Amino acid sequence: MNAAIMENGKLIRITQHLTKRRLEHVRATCKFYCPECRQEVLLKLGEHRVHHFAHKQLSACPLASTGETAYHHAGKMALKDWLTQLGYEPLLEKYVSNIQQRPDVTVAIENKSYAIEFQCANISWKELHKRTEGLRAAGLYPIWIIGANRLKRMGGQLFSFSSIHWGILRQSKNRRLIFYCPIQNRFIHLDQLLVFQQTKICASMTVRPPSAYRQLSALLSVSSSNHQLYKEWLKCIRQFRERPPRILANESKRLRTIFYEHHQTAWPFLPTELFIPLTEAYIFSSPVYVWQGCLYDWMVRTGKEQVTIHLLLKEIERCVQNKEVKLRYTNVTIEEIKEVIISYVRALVKLGFLYMTKEGNYQVTSNQKPIRTADEAIKRDAFLFH
Repeated sequence: MNAAIMENGKLIRITQHLTKRRLEHVRATCKFYCPECRQEVLLKLGEHRVHHFAHKQLSACPLASTGETAYHHAGKMALKDWLTQLGYEPLLEKYVSNIQQRPDVTVAIENKSYAIEFQCANISWKELHKRTEGLRAAGLYPIWIIGANRLKRMGGQLFSFSSIHWGILRQSKNRRLIFYCPIQNRFIHLDQLLVFQQTKICASMTVRPPSAYRQLSALLSVSSSNHQLYKEWLKCIRQFRERPPRILANESKRLRTIFYEHHQTAWPFLPTELFIPLTEAYIFSSPVYVWQGCLYDWMVRTGKEQVTIHLLLKEIERCVQNKEVKLRYTNVTIEEIKEVIISYVRALVKLGFLYMTKEGNYQVTSNQKPIRTADEAIKRDAFLFH
């Protein structure tokens, strides 16, 4: 909390213009009170956290919180200054009483009000969803910007995510993540996210300074190239084939057994059709080769029978119910799963694994040959992007 009421009734706000010596003098001569609950608060002037006001005792006041880090404070202030430079009139930590929240920055642009949250600490999807829905209920359009200290880059276009990333991705309508680094003064965009495994996500990254954006809407609509992204995906497949993961979750163990016993296929030589990159598939927490492997196995076992979107949807629902495939979120809809399956079927038709017999009906081609060598696997995988 960076504001309090003094004994004379005036509001004092901690800003960069107030030196520590000045704040120490004010603290020695005055008492402070919370603007919301009117309980006494203390002015904290520590070395590791940003100077702030804190409730004197444990309190149920919605403004009661621990001090923020210097990184978070710097980012919040920089975002506010950037919006001011664009000609807007942003407000810092405006308290929204009907939802008992105070977003980092709020700004009204034309007939729309935005709430910008600069999130630097990890947060559960449940808590993030609650806060997002609260902001929407208050008539605010939420914009989540993640601190770049939460960006874990494993390679050129390869990243590892935690709950904060998956949670914000779920709230994003365009399946895009925005980061900001107050130290380098740069926005970082991750777009076209492709989930290979739980800890391996390929994404197209764009880095730009705030000056590159002339309005807030431009920040929300950055597009990027997917050329390097496809190279990263092929690299993930190759690493899987050369060094398959030794520690496997139950659903991966089950799939390995199925392909070894029913398809006479070793784990490193799984069919290319199990590695199709789809941005819609972020809803699955199982690796790409697990959920696609379950559908592949079912289609091959149907033989000459017809394959339809409806039947594939029923099969993936069965797999989820039996914990053979895991969903990332508890609120995934049937329509979302159907969207993934439609994209998967289109890709299989393009690869020649399926062909359409009539509208909405497909059949597996009869010339399916298992992969036997590493060179053969690399050649087949390359056709994913031809």
